[in-house]
Amino acid sequence: MDPESNFEECLPIFNALGNAARQKIIFAINEGKNLSVQDIAKRINLSRPAVSHHLGILQDAGIIQHRKVGRERIYYFSFEDAFKKMSNLIGSVENVNR
Repeated sequence: MDPESNFEECLPIFNALGNAARQKIIFAINEGKNLSVQDIAKRINLSRPAVSHHLGILQDAGIIQHRKVGRERIYYFSFEDAFKKMSNLIGSVENVNR
């Protein structure tokens, strides 16, 4: 793939990481490891619906995943998908510069 196509694949990642609320969520998950929406909302002082919205964006970007425990969803980091896209972007830019 060319650098432009790889960059377009990474846009959801850049968008997800470029928002202050989502950055707070990322730091909360990093500190608390596996957290529910309620846990995250309490830690960053944001409503549950707002946290759920931001979690969806982070999940679509391939940065986090969730698993169900009872009635709750527990969120955790899962960078494999995002890392692969970013690696492809870096590799395609490096190839152009050679």
